[in-house]
Amino acid sequence: MVKPIIGIAPGVVTVNSQMFPGRVRDYVNRDYLKSVTDNGGVPLVLPVTTDATTIERYVGMIDGLLLCGGADVAPLTYGEEPQPKLGGVDPERDQYEIALIRATHAVGKPVLGICRGLQILNVCYGGNLYQDMSELPAGQGTLKHMQGQLAAYGMHHVKVVPGTTLAEYLGTTSDAIAVNSFHHQAVKQVATGFQVVAQSADQVVEAIEATAGGLQLGVQWHPEMMQQVNSMQARLFAAFVRACVA
Repeated sequence: MVKPIIGIAPGVVTVNSQMFPGRVRDYVNRDYLKSVTDNGGVPLVLPVTTDATTIERYVGMIDGLLLCGGADVAPLTYGEEPQPKLGGVDPERDQYEIALIRATHAVGKPVLGICRGLQILNVCYGGNLYQDMSELPAGQGTLKHMQGQLAAYGMHHVKVVPGTTLAEYLGTTSDAIAVNSFHHQAVKQVATGFQVVAQSADQVVEAIEATAGGLQLGVQWHPEMMQQVNSMQARLFAAFVRACVA
């Protein structure tokens, strides 16, 4: 099998060191890169741009797209005003990733979103978000969703819907699996054309996938931080990489 090229949409950070104050860097945590290489793919970082021609060229070079975690999605992107507990946003990155998702899907190439990646995937197709977990209705979001340590440790369980692509990729025989948790935003209204395929015990959306039109899958946890010690999370990446083989 020829190893597929997995395009990775990077995060953005402003460096405020004494030597390089105010310099902006595109970056990808090595966990993402290793998750691709460990499971049969070739990672290719796709620097942030809003140039349509460059994005088109990116999509022509890759076999699948991986969307990483990072800053909050700007609420104006989904038609809402910012609330007090909103974190840092990067509207240029939002614009870039939405264009990249649409261009990738238009040519039938798979998309996997992780944490923020799930959220921007949902927003891209018309869904919206809770800007902070404190906005969830009573009875939802009662578990700890920002563990802050032990990245490979499964902090809480999620129930995976049997018969879904996610269940197939995880290779699980049980609907409940332990996942890590590093988020303060969550899916509110699920985008048209997507379905919820995993939830935590407190009813927070933990995964969505497209119901038709090719593979578009998002998970709220960080499997890239777990996959080296958790075979189920490694299977998720391996299955995604296989799906990207042209």
